[in-house]
Amino acid sequence: MDIEIIIKITTAIFAVLGAAKIIYEFSSGSKLKLREEYRFAKEFLNDIDQKPKPHHLAIERGYYAIAGTSAIKASEISHLISLSSPDKSLKDYVLSRKYVELNERSHKIEFRKKYKNRWSRNWRKGLCLTVYFLGSFLAISPFILTHPFNLELKFMLLAFATIPCFGFFAFDSLRGFIKIMRGETLVNEQEKYTPLIIVKTEAKK
Repeated sequence: MDIEIIIKITTAIFAVLGAAKIIYEFSSGSKLKLREEYRFAKEFLNDIDQKPKPHHLAIERGYYAIAGTSAIKASEISHLISLSSPDKSLKDYVLSRKYVELNERSHKIEFRKKYKNRWSRNWRKGLCLTVYFLGSFLAISPFILTHPFNLELKFMLLAFATIPCFGFFAFDSLRGFIKIMRGETLVNEQEKYTPLIIVKTEAKK
């Protein structure tokens, strides 16, 4: 095999893996954003501890602001920030809410009925990874296949179509894989959270 082809294939593989890392860390945010979130969280949590408490509308919107979304209930957010790893738990729950839900009776985060079985999650993860690598390869295929098949250089212009088209499927599939993984992490760490939840629940009684 031509050394140039090997270099191109190796570069493509590292590009795919690098893109995966970037997507995974995409939600981490900048230092400035983290400082702003810290200030808001501190002020909001101080407000809800005051007596009398702010209007329930202000409290609800405060919870949504902390979560960065109104797609989950304020009661769920309140539960999540009471856990021993509130920031991570909240982010994992928001990201994987398609697969998990809060059981308010047992004070546990559980998989939705459709995803309780491990096999139902594993085949979805396998499909997501397959589509990701296939989509990534097809996205950059004009750069990889031009030389081995002696294609004209203008063949590379197809990248203007393959990168946005197949790149989207690759990106979306990797996000799907990450969502399931984050949901599994959140559910598997229930044993760490349960003691703290029980203590808080008993204190309210």
